[in-house]
Amino acid sequence: MALLAATFAFLRENDISNKFIVESTRQPRGSRKLDRSVREYRRLVRAYEDMGMVMSTWFSLPRFLDAEGRPLPLAVSRGPQSVPSLVRLSRVKISAALAVELMRRSPSVRIDARGHFIALKRVFVLPDFEVPRAALVIERYLDTLRRNFSVQRTDTTLLLERNCYVPEIDLRKINPILRDIKGRGTAFMDSVDGDIEAHRIRRSRRKGVGELGVLIFAWTRPSKSRRSKSNFEAKAERK
Repeated sequence: MALLAATFAFLRENDISNKFIVESTRQPRGSRKLDRSVREYRRLVRAYEDMGMVMSTWFSLPRFLDAEGRPLPLAVSRGPQSVPSLVRLSRVKISAALAVELMRRSPSVRIDARGHFIALKRVFVLPDFEVPRAALVIERYLDTLRRNFSVQRTDTTLLLERNCYVPEIDLRKINPILRDIKGRGTAFMDSVDGDIEAHRIRRSRRKGVGELGVLIFAWTRPSKSRRSKSNFEAKAERK
């Protein structure tokens, strides 16, 4: 119930109507409409993740960096420092045309006066992508839990699933901690990205081929009980 309540609350906060939520839960598993929607979602997520690899290549491959290690501007169509060249060397399935379209929409990239793309952030983001992103996080996390449960009685390596948590902390004084988490987490993810990218197979029909990824997030949430107590105390003081 807690999982469903949190999911429904998140969807409503992102303007997903109660009617749509109810209709979605009533769709039988394996229906054509549901299968088609899932396939469209998979294509969207694959394009989103491919763009993450494209941005990582842009920030790491020497061909696309200046003397100080900063990403060079990219031409739209031709040349060694162009979007098609970057997409090709990133070894992703997304087309150069779609990459250009997504770059135009992303706040991670801007366009200069010459029409060249300028990288602003290594992480690729899209506006109004909260719901698809949440679906990706939840799906992958549940896959981790299922995998760890299924291999408890075997010698198979468990996937990493950790939670660092403190129940009471002053949220007004944690900015240094959050900056440290972001900095150390970014360095760790850059290292992992390089390691797993070196083992990526471009195309293969062999058995045993699948996905490997790491997903990290930090969270904060005000204590409802503490907030309610403060409101009660404020009312008592007024009386």
